[in-house]
Amino acid sequence: MVQKLREILLTKYIGSILIALFFLQSVVAAIELIVRSLFWSFYEIRHTAWETANPPYAWDRLVFSVVTMALYVCAAYGLAVWLYPQDPQSPAPSEDDAQSSES
Repeated sequence: MVQKLREILLTKYIGSILIALFFLQSVVAAIELIVRSLFWSFYEIRHTAWETANPPYAWDRLVFSVVTMALYVCAAYGLAVWLYPQDPQSPAPSEDDAQSSES
C-alpha cells in the first residue's frame, strides 16, 4: 500500500507539489516571524516614556513559529528523501535478462 501511494505521488507530480507547498509554508512562517518581530520592535521604539503599559514580547509565539517552521521543513525534506532517493534502487535482474546475457 505504501508503494502504491509512492507511485501515485511520483506519477501524478503530487509529491513535488506537496514538497513545494511544505517548503513555501515554512517560508511564510519565517516571514511572519520576522514581520511580527519588526512590528514589535518598531512599536517599542515609538512607545513614549510616559506610557507605562509596555507589552512584553510574545516569546510563546516565537517558539511556536520556529517549531512550526521546523516541522514544515522536516516534512518537506522527509517527503523529498522518500520520493526521490539519491541512489535509486535498481530492479533485480530477471531471468530473461540473465538468459539474454548468456547468449
